[in-house]
Parts: sequence; C-alpha cells; structure tokens
Amino acid sequence: MKNTIERIISSPAFHALVLLIGAAFLLTGAFHENLWFDESYSVAIADHSFSEIWRIGSGDVHPVLFYWALHIIHLLGGYVTEYRIFTVLGAVALAAIGLTHLRRDFGWRVGLIYTTLALFTPYVSYIAIEIRMYSWAACMVMLSFVYAFRIMRLNRTSIPADGLPHAPWVRFMICSITAAYLHYFAVISVFLVNLALLCFLIAHRRTRKGDLKTFWIQAALQVALFAPWLSVLASQVGVVSNTYWAQFTFPDTLIALARYPLITMQIDFAWKGDYGLVPRIVVWVVIIALAILIALIIRECIKRKRRPSLRKRLKYAYPKRDASWWRRVWRTLTSPSWFPAFLGIAIYVGLGVIAGLASILMHSFMVYFRYMFCAIGPLIFGIAWILFRLHRKRITIMFCLLFIAISSLNQLLIVQDDYSDKNNEFFDYMAEQIQEGDLVVSSDIGIMGVTAVYFPDLEQHYLNWQKGNWALAYSCYGDNLIIDSSWETMLADYHGQFWVLGQSTDAVPPRDVTDLEQKDGITLLWSQQVYRPYERGYYTIALMYKE
Repeated sequence: MKNTIERIISSPAFHALVLLIGAAFLLTGAFHENLWFDESYSVAIADHSFSEIWRIGSGDVHPVLFYWALHIIHLLGGYVTEYRIFTVLGAVALAAIGLTHLRRDFGWRVGLIYTTLALFTPYVSYIAIEIRMYSWAACMVMLSFVYAFRIMRLNRTSIPADGLPHAPWVRFMICSITAAYLHYFAVISVFLVNLALLCFLIAHRRTRKGDLKTFWIQAALQVALFAPWLSVLASQVGVVSNTYWAQFTFPDTLIALARYPLITMQIDFAWKGDYGLVPRIVVWVVIIALAILIALIIRECIKRKRRPSLRKRLKYAYPKRDASWWRRVWRTLTSPSWFPAFLGIAIYVGLGVIAGLASILMHSFMVYFRYMFCAIGPLIFGIAWILFRLHRKRITIMFCLLFIAISSLNQLLIVQDDYSDKNNEFFDYMAEQIQEGDLVVSSDIGIMGVTAVYFPDLEQHYLNWQKGNWALAYSCYGDNLIIDSSWETMLADYHGQFWVLGQSTDAVPPRDVTDLEQKDGITLLWSQQVYRPYERGYYTIALMYKE
C-alpha cells in the first residue's frame, strides 16, 4: 500500500494534477475588473502603440516588455479580465518549472515540493492576479537560474540529451534578457545568476575553458540586446534618486521584507482580527505551527552538520590551518549536498543586499517586497532542496500542508474582497454626482489613475507635485487627465463648485481638502468617504466652492 501511494505521488501525472489544481486555485481571484493605481497604469499604457509604449514607458520606473505583451492582448480584443488571466499564467508558468525542469534535473521530490510551494505561497496568490509584470519576471528569473545550473552540471565530454551542446546557453541568454526587460529587480537577479555562473566557471577553468569563452560571448550579447534601454535606464535612475516614494523604518521594513511571502495584506488584517474571530484563530494556529516546524527544520539541519562522521571527515580531510569555522561552513554550503539550496537562497538574499546598497547610493529606499518577488523562484527552490535533503517526509508533508492551509485562507479573503459589491460604490457615486463640465481635481495620482481608466470621457486635473519626468509617464491616461504644476494654475480664474478626489487608509479627508480649505475664498461644502475592499482603504469625494 505504501509503495503504491508513493508510486502515484511520484508520477508525472500526479505532478501535473497538482499544477492543474493550483492553476484553478489562482484563477479563482482573476474574474473581476477592479483596479488599483499600478494596474490602471498597465491598462492605460496597453492602449498605446508599441513605439508610444516605449516613449511613455521611458518616464516610468519599469521596462516595457510587459506592457508590449498587454498591447498584443489588447489588439486581439482583450481587456482587464484577459490581462489578469495573462498574469496568472505567469505564476502558473513559474510553478510549472518544477514539472518541466526541476523534476528532470533534481528528481521528482524536489520538483513536486517546488511546484506545491510556488502555487500555495500566499503572496503568489496576491501577486498573480495583479495586472503587473512580477509573475512573469519571477518566471524568467527562475528559468535563467535553472539553465545556469544546467550549464554548471553539463558534462563537456558528452552531448546533452537534446543533442544541442549550446542549447542551455541560448536558453539562458534568452531568459536573462527577457527578465531584464520586465523589471529592474529582475535585471539585478539575472546579474547575480550570471555572476554565480562566472564564478563557477572560473573555479573550474582548467576543465571549462570553452564554457568560459562562451559565457563572455553570451554576456556581451545580453548587454548589446539591453543597450537600447540603457539610456532610458540612466534617466530613470535620475528620477528615482532622492524622490522615490518607499520609506525605510527600522525594524518594521525588515520585518515586512522577511514575512511578506507568507503574511499578505489579507493575512495581516486577519491576524489583527479585521475579518472576524475564525480567520484570526486560523492564522494564529497556522503561523505558530509553521514557526515550530521551521525551528524543527533548522534543528535538523544543525544536527546533520554536527554528525560525527562529518566532523571526522572535516577534521582529517583538511590541514589544521584550513580548519577555521568559516572555511568548514563554506565547504559545507558549496558541497553537492547543499550547493543548490545555498545558491538559490544566495540569489534572493543578494538581490536584497544589492538593492539596499543602491538605495544608499541614490538616497532613496527601493527594496520593496513586491520587487523582491522577482527572485522568489530561486528562494522557493532552495527551501524545496532543504526539505528534500532532510529526508523527513513528515516534516515536508506538514510544511506543504500548512502552506496550503494559510494560502487557502488568504485566497478566500482575497475572493471575498475582490468580488465585493462595495468596490463599485464610489464610482457609482461619482457617476451620479459629477456632471459633464464639472471641475475634478486631485494631487493623488493613486486615485486619479483609476478614475481616468473608469471614466475616460471625464476631464480631470492632476496636480503633479513629484520631481522628475512623471508627466510623460502619466500621459498614458490620455487627454482627459490634464496635468498642472500648482493649485493656482489649476484654479486660476475659476469660480464655483468643484470636486476633490483622494484616498486614505482610514476614513479621514485627504490632504488636498485640508490644503485647499486653507486658501482664501475656498470652502468645503461636504465630503464623503467610501470604503473599497479591493484596496482595503477609503476613497474620498469632496465638494468645494471657490468664490
């Protein structure tokens, strides 16, 4: 009976079934047309031509390949729902690497554990249904990592199974440059993968001279293919420096970065009790159980490191002058038993370190957790490898089940929020109250971007307070979003009632209302705050009068 169960679980058909169930699981949150600002930007820019996307995208802080893909879907007649399904497919493709690649390279256990965690890590559910580039960026970074590993393991005395000795190199290069055109954190991630591969080839240069030459050729090709965007990158770095919106707060920011794959916005609110008692209890139970299990996994890793046989081997295999603790740790991490996990986790941690150093140099904090998601694939692979090497089936099964449990709760809460009728209340209210020709103003692009997409015929005035070339980026919303440089310019020679839009995390008037109310001749008539579950925040509409 035991052998039969293991034979079923180890089969490719069972692995494919897990992938299919996970895909259906992620898709449950994809069939709605709610948007928040970042998504509204994706939807708006996708309506432009390829050349216009390149031009407008040069004012943004992301490369344009994802927007080009959305434009193709737009040309085929797709819109918000189709865009969202496309991003879900990126997350499914990320998980499918466990079946299509890792299963072949590292065995069915590693592949299946990876696929399960890639599908049922809570933040994957969160990011998969956002109309943004992160799921596909993570997929391309992971494929780059996989092909780099295949090159490392390639036996130069034999031809690969596909009969093409340079096929892994070509695929590695294509995946790397594709990732680079999806997100800048993906650029850093594939840079680290390339660096790891280079270090490996240098360390084995006596037997891999040809591979070292091939590496430099493909690296030069990567740089050449990315060169058209380098001038744009230089200008975008100038915009981000000293002006980026993210803030660093010790230790809150570090805690958020460490926990985000597990603690999404929904899980965080459930943790605090905002969804009621039952979800709060479930979250606390699962988190405590996971904490205990992670402690057991760490303990097992330490026990294996301290095995007498290992100590004896280390003691007599190397001279005393090489027996320093860090050398022993390094040899353990780079041994065949632990190198895959070490490399995967090192890529992820290295991304955070480089991004942190860049933040210091540019005086703007940029290590945001959704950006770190670009390297989530190697991290999940590293965890999958550790679980595999422990040879503790019960621990592995419990670990995966707890992830499935908390991810299921997370998905339930996401579906509850995303399909709520309350998400449309604010926009219905706008449609009822605002008449053609009314003046609508705000300095909050977060709400203006969304309303510009929902009301393409409504003229709106945005106060552009940010330094840099953001006016170019926001031109994607079309002529209905008019960008002004000051309130005085916006309201010059205007008399009468006008509308102010804003958003906040609590039911208080936005700052625009307070600022305008302090100006001579402007009074607040009334304001209305409407809760929007999709963003778990409040949208505000206020009616003001200028004499």
